[in-house]
Amino acid sequence: MLSELESPDDLGQLVERKYSLSIFDAYIVVNDVYYLDSAGQLQKGKLAAPLNQPTPKTVGQPSNHQMYWSGSQPHYNDGTAIPSLGSCDVINIEIGGTTYIRHLSNKPPEGFPAYNLLIEHYVALISGPAEEKYGVTSRTGARYAVPAEDSPFKVRDSFSARAELTELNKLLINDHIAIIGLGGTGSFILDFIVKTPVRAIDAYDFDIFEVHNGFRSPGEVTSDDFGQRKADVYRHKFESFRHRISFHTKRIGAGDDALFANTTFAFVCIDDGESRKEICEMLTRLGVTFIDVGMGIEEEAGALDGLIRSTLFTPETAEAAIKEVPFDRQEGDNAYRKYVQIAELNALNAALAVIGYKQFRGFYTDDAKYYQNFISLGSSNWIGES
Repeated sequence: MLSELESPDDLGQLVERKYSLSIFDAYIVVNDVYYLDSAGQLQKGKLAAPLNQPTPKTVGQPSNHQMYWSGSQPHYNDGTAIPSLGSCDVINIEIGGTTYIRHLSNKPPEGFPAYNLLIEHYVALISGPAEEKYGVTSRTGARYAVPAEDSPFKVRDSFSARAELTELNKLLINDHIAIIGLGGTGSFILDFIVKTPVRAIDAYDFDIFEVHNGFRSPGEVTSDDFGQRKADVYRHKFESFRHRISFHTKRIGAGDDALFANTTFAFVCIDDGESRKEICEMLTRLGVTFIDVGMGIEEEAGALDGLIRSTLFTPETAEAAIKEVPFDRQEGDNAYRKYVQIAELNALNAALAVIGYKQFRGFYTDDAKYYQNFISLGSSNWIGES
């Protein structure tokens, strides 16, 4: 059965023709696709394709001409493999509890401008021999219960389906993330993490969103944002996009252990050394893995130079990491305080930290296993410490 969509014509035609369709996450699934195996025996598999949704309730044309297949190699009545399904590359992707093991590729010259054409094309190729031999039909009209989605998003994640990231996303889905500090770098980390499938996010900041914050904040900034609490500004920006995201107007420090009882990974994004020390020691004591971020920017010969830093604290790296993080109180007219409107450096610092988090989870390759990473502006070097 289809989950809620604004009855697009091509999917509606398939339902009227008794195809058994389901939607899981952002994939359209065709159930009950009969075919012949190498022994000429009747088998049944499923087809699936990423669902292209220009808006949350509408469907566009298929993003490509390929489909996933859960069965073995389909055959003709004479026992020869159907040759027009591409290389039938072996894959391993789970959609709605079914493992799809083949990637099919068959494209007519005119392509597939609509899903009904894509689906009927592949079903005809795969099921034709089985229908002829056994008198079955893949248009069963069967309705299958679709489990309630537990997605963190309030819209279908069509990006992950389109980019084939569904399996890798499973490395992140159980994480409960804490982001401490929503200044320049923290707000960009929030912007990046909001779009990942982590289970829950808690964001903490006690400050007011002032004019200078608007120049190093992601996305739209309105005049109504100024003078509001940062937590409220970002709540308004992101709550409509995902579930289980909470914003807290609070200064985090020693004694706040209970707030992080469920935290599986944290980002520390503050520039006050004393507070940073309290937070780093607390998270380390609690056994929470986290990344601390920062940058040291100085004016040299009329231009800015310096390092952008991301430091990973794990039970194995904490002893070394704690010695690398600056715990001095930030005072005076240093270059970072003077040149606060450096959005691209904040975004780069945030990207460095989020890449580090995803490397830690295995989403990205991490051959070097650095616990600390620097990007040098002047030399354009990425420097790591292990």
